[in-house]
Amino acid sequence: MKRALILSATAAVASGFTSSSRRYAAAPSSSAVVSSRSSSFVSSSTSPDEVVDTVPLTSNPSLNLTPEGYGFSSTIDRILEAQRGAGYYRAKSTDSVVDVMSGINDSKSKSDVALVFDADDESLLGIFTDADYIRLATERAATKSEEESATFMAAPIVNFVTPAEKLICVDGRNTASQAVAVMTSNNVRHTVIVDGCGPDFTYAGPGSKVEGVISMQSLLTVIQGDERLSYEKLSKKFPGLSDKPIEQMREEMKSRANSLANNEETAKKDIIRTVTAALGVGSVVLFASQNSWLSSHAELTMIGIFVLGYIGIIFEEVFEFNKAAVALLMSTGLWVTYADFYGGSTGLASEGVLDQLKDQLAEVSDICFFLLAASAIVEVVDAHQGFKVVTNQITTTSKKGLFWVIGFLTFFLSAILNNLTVTIVMVSLLRKLIPNDDDRRLFGAMVVVAANAGGVWTPIGDVTTTMLWINNQLSTIPTVTELFLPSVVCLVASLSFLVNQVEEDVSLAESTLPPPSPLAPRGQVVFWAGIASLLAVPVFSELTGLPPYLAMVREFLCVVACG
Repeated sequence: MKRALILSATAAVASGFTSSSRRYAAAPSSSAVVSSRSSSFVSSSTSPDEVVDTVPLTSNPSLNLTPEGYGFSSTIDRILEAQRGAGYYRAKSTDSVVDVMSGINDSKSKSDVALVFDADDESLLGIFTDADYIRLATERAATKSEEESATFMAAPIVNFVTPAEKLICVDGRNTASQAVAVMTSNNVRHTVIVDGCGPDFTYAGPGSKVEGVISMQSLLTVIQGDERLSYEKLSKKFPGLSDKPIEQMREEMKSRANSLANNEETAKKDIIRTVTAALGVGSVVLFASQNSWLSSHAELTMIGIFVLGYIGIIFEEVFEFNKAAVALLMSTGLWVTYADFYGGSTGLASEGVLDQLKDQLAEVSDICFFLLAASAIVEVVDAHQGFKVVTNQITTTSKKGLFWVIGFLTFFLSAILNNLTVTIVMVSLLRKLIPNDDDRRLFGAMVVVAANAGGVWTPIGDVTTTMLWINNQLSTIPTVTELFLPSVVCLVASLSFLVNQVEEDVSLAESTLPPPSPLAPRGQVVFWAGIASLLAVPVFSELTGLPPYLAMVREFLCVVACG
């Protein structure tokens, strides 16, 4: 079967075109279309110099909505011109996958594919499309470690392209309808435009000049603009596009959601939520009715609210409730019961109860402002990659040595930055230092132990000690001097036990994870400013006698000014 006849017949079947007969030569002209070859579209043995008959363009004048050269009969050159851009990101064979993906996603490139050229002779090596990325992602998902997965993103892009020898070309005189037919037959969404094809409609090699890339979307945009067609009429011309993707996707999503909900686990959760909602509505009705039982059993009611609230917090994952919302509801219920029903209350909150509420709110606000400002300082430091001041100094290839280094680093950072925050930071660091998943779990357990030990011996190292310090129930100097040594003993004893489970190997020495990058001067300034600010908080509070949250907010503003 001859190639030109295949293309013309495919176009005719896809678009329903018929018209008066005309002839043209299939020899390479000013431009040609190239697309990825699939197994269902085999290269023809027809000579490029052979003259063939084209299929008539219309037998129904009512369908001929546009003049020759417009709509479905638009040339590929006109489509490319209307696209207003080359339509591809130019990449070198030595570029990494992550760099090429960044280039494609750059809004300035206005493309979703990359053409990969040889770094030396600038010849076209292949095309990288969404299909190639899906193949890459599938191979990466089959890896056994994060280290091996990371190597895919750092590998040269040329390893994952559809190679140039698998590309096919079509004469540049082909129309938009024929280009759509070619892409539909090959199951591709992009074609590459060159200035000449080789024999058997293959890519001619370095001698062919690349002029651009067009997509199915570009083709249909021009067709719709020319013929002013709705999507329904367009689907009549191309039956393969008549699935109405958006409507079909919505229906599939509804069907998928229904199938996911139709299982025992979801049914149990729905029952729990229904019972919880019923209890909530019943509680509101009970409070609103000013039932006398509440006045005589106010203490029992508050105990019940407290127990139910803590059950909701503890089993947050089972009920899929937000524990913060549960805590707020529990707090509201306790205060309503205390204010309106406890101690012979008349049903309205007294002035004494309102004063107590204000005092409690002030204490909670102190803690919230303190923690928010402290967390914000850490986030500013992390945003400037300031922690590289410390992490870039870690160069040991011994896992046991690294175990002790990370442990003591976590211990001292927790005393300054808050143990919960440091745990999150150090666990993120472990993902960049430890390639093996099992080792990373053991190191993670060590980080939790070290962070808790380090957060005990300073007023700002742990939420509990911070609350006691803010309420003037402990002082800075005695806390540091009396608890430092016990904390160190706890750390050393725990690490001495855990380090015996670390097995030495060459995984750190042979790690292919990217080496640490140097830190900019501003990052160093922000890091040291953050550390100095956190250390200055207790000093400020001791010298001025003002609440610690004011000192923390002040130090946060200083760090922001440095950044």
